[in-house]
Amino acid sequence: MRKIKSLAILIVASLLSATVAAQAGARLDAIKARGVLTCGVGIEAAGFSKRDAQGRWQGFDVDLCRAIAAAILGDPNKIAIKGIDTLPNFLRDDSIDVVFRGLTWTYGREAPGQLRYGPIYFYDGQTFLVPKRLNVKTAADLSGKTICVSRDVEFVPTLQYYFRTRNLQLKAMVTDFRPAAEDAFFAGRCDAMAADASELAEAVIAKAPNPDDYTILPEQLTKEPLAPLMRKGDEQFLDAVRWTIFALINGEELGITRANLESLRGSEHPDIRRFLMAPPAGPANLSANWTSAVIRAGGNYGEIYDRHLGANSRAKLFRGQNRIWSQGGLMYAPPLR
Repeated sequence: MRKIKSLAILIVASLLSATVAAQAGARLDAIKARGVLTCGVGIEAAGFSKRDAQGRWQGFDVDLCRAIAAAILGDPNKIAIKGIDTLPNFLRDDSIDVVFRGLTWTYGREAPGQLRYGPIYFYDGQTFLVPKRLNVKTAADLSGKTICVSRDVEFVPTLQYYFRTRNLQLKAMVTDFRPAAEDAFFAGRCDAMAADASELAEAVIAKAPNPDDYTILPEQLTKEPLAPLMRKGDEQFLDAVRWTIFALINGEELGITRANLESLRGSEHPDIRRFLMAPPAGPANLSANWTSAVIRAGGNYGEIYDRHLGANSRAKLFRGQNRIWSQGGLMYAPPLR
């Protein structure tokens, strides 16, 4: 009788597993059926997601979406971009598969159980934008200087705590919204602006008369890890997103770029050979040669970062924690083996 019960339990468990597996692949199956990956992005977020003069979406987040499309569909151009302004709009629009919108990974967002975050792709945090002529090197140098800051989120309380606990003088010009703080800063009405590094980069790209006149301090007062956001329930799609981002990070670590991708195929380095041979697609059922397709789409993680936010952009945003681990940063990916 015990054996019969055990067998029955195993059969039921197998059926449940099959049902869960079928449900788990629903999002990924839908993407492949329609032949398009739909990504939600921030509206007019310069450097991350913004339309160019021809109406094409460009930016860091957009290139991550393109990389995922390359991994799943074999073509980075098989994407549809939707600008979203709030998280509830994403939850109401089931046509959006994944969101890249500067949404900090927090307990409060994930705990209710509707959403799942993928890997962290950008370590953000509150810092300062300053004119280079002031020769400000750290936040402490801003004691007694006027700082433009908006009431958004926790910017003002963070500043108050930081300055109070270090016996520094806080002189804040507080606006209701961030665009007003940006306008006041670039008009010279304050000596610095406080916001998240990503938002300051957006401001420099979109509004700075001469970006080279400004710098974003590397010091960060808060933790704001940004990660792609998906609906809970499709582990296969989550795997596809995770391993695409891991491939971008591994690609940079191994020195695999868009320019040298083909020339490295004869490399004797075991990890490079393994990367370029495209590990088995696994449960996510990724496209053939998916790792190469991901790099070919827009380069490795560092190339994407530098193009839109770093050395090759108007923002010249420091890499900091967004450097790969071997260079002192926090970008670390499991090996592709």
